[in-house]
Amino acid sequence: RKDRIRLLQPDRLLEKLLENYTKPNIINSVKLKINADIAKVMELLKKFSKEQGIPIIATGISSVGRYAVMQRGDIFSIYTPRLDRILKKLPGSETDRFPNLEIIETEDEKVYFDARYEDGFWWASPVQVFMELMSGDKRDRETAEQVKVLLLKGIKQRNDKSTSSSNSPTRLIV
Repeated sequence: RKDRIRLLQPDRLLEKLLENYTKPNIINSVKLKINADIAKVMELLKKFSKEQGIPIIATGISSVGRYAVMQRGDIFSIYTPRLDRILKKLPGSETDRFPNLEIIETEDEKVYFDARYEDGFWWASPVQVFMELMSGDKRDRETAEQVKVLLLKGIKQRNDKSTSSSNSPTRLIV
């Protein structure tokens, strides 16, 4: 017999997560101009990550297209704990003028938590996307509402599925 846990107030949980959210501890950040489109840059990053065993994950802002509709700029931002090793391998130059890649060095585990592997690349979880968007400007916060709806809908579907497909006891979390 398997006990199940069911979340009764997922919106309250998101509110509490948001109240306690702190931005990741950034060690360093570099903006680069690489003479390639984002697809090619992502291929380079995937190859390097696999060869070197270094985690590379799209930031919440760069992952937003996975969960909501939002027009973003041309810069693709990633988190990694080993900026120096990536810089040695990537062709490109450091610049603030029209960069297309931002590499953010952090060892803060929350940015890597529950990442989603899709299309051969690691993307931030929808919760991380929601938190980063809620820390942004008005447009970001409006987009965060789309992600929140997606999160709550997913939780509701899981709750409905678990209660209809199981005779086992359910624990409720309020």
